Amino acid sequence: MDYQSFCQKYQPSNKELFTEFYLFFKDKFSIKNERIAVEKLSKIIAATFKLSANQSFANMSLRQLSKESGLSMGGMYAYIQNKQQLSLFIHEFLSYFVIKTINQVTNEKECNTLACIIKTHIYLSEFLQPWFFFAFMESKNLSRDEKKAAIQSDLLMESKLIEVIKLGQEQEVYSTILKAETVASLTKPLLSEWYLKRWKYKKRGMSIDEYCSAVMIFIERGLTSPHSLSEFENHEQ
Repeated sequence: MDYQSFCQKYQPSNKELFTEFYLFFKDKFSIKNERIAVEKLSKIIAATFKLSANQSFANMSLRQLSKESGLSMGGMYAYIQNKQQLSLFIHEFLSYFVIKTINQVTNEKECNTLACIIKTHIYLSEFLQPWFFFAFMESKNLSRDEKKAAIQSDLLMESKLIEVIKLGQEQEVYSTILKAETVASLTKPLLSEWYLKRWKYKKRGMSIDEYCSAVMIFIERGLTSPHSLSEFENHEQ
């Protein structure tokens, strides 16, 4: 699976993405006309990402959002009541969409592998980069309840990694030098590295598939290493 074939199969159009967004939160919107709601929601979210990237979500006002999205204040209140609700919508939907897509990919025959999960997450972060960037950068401004939801989302992704690493350890494909939980925790920053610092890899001429291959080589060399932790500790001393 490479990025091009993944996109052909799993990348939704903007309309499809926001239709799914609308249906996910349908009961919370006063507008029940799906076509109109999808159009307006796409404008609200696009304006949110633009403003938050330029001045941070915390400094963005709903009046600025209204002007940037082209919706009146009254029209906007048909979809969101405040900034906190908007932020929560974005975090919740992104978590749902990522886990749903990973489940779709891993449910396919012979695709429930560590490489599939890692590639899927990185590929999703490429065509949903504004969503991932917003969720990462604005997580510090979440309320206590919202942070709990974000933590649960993070743990869901980590649990997918742990599950497949443990399976590899049970099948003696991977070593048990490190716990699966530790490897999963160390892997997570490599996933966010791509969407947070794409400029760095673009400058180096590295494609997304090359990056995925590098990540897998790095992780699997560690998982298949014959050395023990005690050997490493003795070497350090």
